[in-house]
Amino acid sequence: MATNENSTEIDEGLYSRQLYVLGHEAMKKMKNSNVLISGMKGLGVEIAKNIILGGVKSVTVHDEGNTEWNDLSSQFYLTEGDIGRNRAEISEGRLAELNNHVPVSSHTRRLTEDFLYQFQVVVLTSSSLEEQLWVGDSCHRSNIKFIVADTKGLFGQVFCDFGKRFVVTDPNSEELQHATVMWITKNNPGLVTCLDERRHGFQTGDYVTFSEIQGMTELNNCKPIEVQVNDPYSFLICDTSNFSDYKKGGIATEVKMPQELTFKPLREALKEPTYQISDFGKVNRHKTLHIAFQALHQFVKEYGCLPKPWGTDDAERLVAAANKLSKEDPSILNEEPLNEGLVRKLANVATGNLSPINAFIGGITAQEVMKACSGKFVPLNQWMYFDALECLPEESEDFLSTEESCQPNIQYEDRPYDTTGLY
Repeated sequence: MATNENSTEIDEGLYSRQLYVLGHEAMKKMKNSNVLISGMKGLGVEIAKNIILGGVKSVTVHDEGNTEWNDLSSQFYLTEGDIGRNRAEISEGRLAELNNHVPVSSHTRRLTEDFLYQFQVVVLTSSSLEEQLWVGDSCHRSNIKFIVADTKGLFGQVFCDFGKRFVVTDPNSEELQHATVMWITKNNPGLVTCLDERRHGFQTGDYVTFSEIQGMTELNNCKPIEVQVNDPYSFLICDTSNFSDYKKGGIATEVKMPQELTFKPLREALKEPTYQISDFGKVNRHKTLHIAFQALHQFVKEYGCLPKPWGTDDAERLVAAANKLSKEDPSILNEEPLNEGLVRKLANVATGNLSPINAFIGGITAQEVMKACSGKFVPLNQWMYFDALECLPEESEDFLSTEESCQPNIQYEDRPYDTTGLY
């Protein structure tokens, strides 16, 4: 274990920009959070890097596997000299150098339920579906925040389960709105009219409290009242018909109310998914990708490897597995047809291990870890799928991707070097 300085105090110089966004209370919660990140390939190390720089209490990196040639395409802490050595042990010391306020340790044995209990957040990358399910069940029972993240070539997946009762203390971190009151009616509901010089800025469902009102003093320092916007300069509140007559003055101030969210465990969320749309230009793809990623797990379990780059036979096997899953549970597609072309693309590029995709999915995952630790901002709901297929070159007679043209063709000391299957 890399033993680094750890303190309950917040280094305001180090975390100045983060404090501006999160605030001291959220940072203190993060300083009390121990995080486990399983899988130290390109995606796992990207997440670990972000979380360590974010300033949690501690980070443990886990991996049972040793460094392979294809890890070098995106795992920036591994070198040729590390091949054959455990990924977590190699990464530990280099990650620890990022922030001496965050202790970093490594774990190289199989995960157990007892081991998981020491963490507030558990993140799995590069895990089988079977491991995801049992770890997800254990975390949900123990109220441990659980995240699954994965990348396959130009595709990415993130899943969040923050338990049966997760409280978001600040959904958006926007500045509180203030409005100067000009008049309040005695009615049910009461109508609050604000000065014309400036829009009040409230939205229906927001909560406000009042101060400095003369006359209708029952509203001064009242409990937060939900508003219904009437127009940009007025809004409706509670029953004011029995209050004192309004005379003049007053300020309406927005109050941020905590939101309580409930998450399904992974086992249920696979069958009853809810999605966070990452790209509204590809809004019809997430249901197919939800099935395709499960089919990919089945493929690896059956054949012991990912589909070959642009391998026609492997692509058709993945399509067949996806079609079978969609027929077993038609509610997932909800009468939409399976996008077989999208499934084939996933099969074609699944062996790819690309730094830009890992950086993007790793950044999103790290944000979800910080939300889990701090209660700041609304988490993903619950699945998110991403693809960057527009990065593929357009095929033509001069450039046609085939299984033969996408075979690894670089040799180093008589050992094949994985070119990710995207060239």
